[in-house]
Amino acid sequence: MTPVNRTPRVVYQQGDHVCTLYNSEEERLSAATQYIRDGLAWHERCVYVCGDQHADDFRATLKSAGIDVAAEEARGAVVLLAKGDAHLKSGTFDPARTIAALDAAVQDALNSGFTGLRAAADMTWLLDHAPGSERLAEYEARLNHFCSNNRVIVLCQYNRRALPAAALDHCLATHPWVRMEGPILLANPFYELPGAAMSRTADPADVERKLGHLESARRRAVV
Repeated sequence: MTPVNRTPRVVYQQGDHVCTLYNSEEERLSAATQYIRDGLAWHERCVYVCGDQHADDFRATLKSAGIDVAAEEARGAVVLLAKGDAHLKSGTFDPARTIAALDAAVQDALNSGFTGLRAAADMTWLLDHAPGSERLAEYEARLNHFCSNNRVIVLCQYNRRALPAAALDHCLATHPWVRMEGPILLANPFYELPGAAMSRTADPADVERKLGHLESARRRAVV
């Protein structure tokens, strides 16, 4: 399940499961906008779960980046969701339910003539501490199997300043590819195979060391 080609790259590929670790709203929005723009160019359906941001605010961001949001939504190429319509339906989080919904979304995108599904979510919904949120590692680990067997790309956006260190540690253990500041995707040396990661115990004390290692790798990367 680890990346075969571990060379840093800037292009997302179907089957990818990537995390963006961001420090600011500017970083989050830049990563999400680029991700969606590229997906539209590849004729993929793009689904974005807005987290705590209102969908209209994100629409304005996409529009300011030159994306005709109204036209893309009208043809089903862009779908914006609130966290209550995605991860936190009924106020709870269930990994199996969420992945089943993602599977249905992939099939619907293909049936609608798109080349695949490009999904992304701002993971700040974890700050709601909804029942089931403690199953984060299980969910992210299971996504690796799902992504590798479907015409889908999944981008999970983690706020480094707001989310607890335990959540960041699970994030680093369950994403084969990491995006820090800027467009480069780094092969993640801290990735754990899904079978082990599903039931792992977080090590919050080691997060800063891991992030520092990745920051150094980002600065060295040439693509």
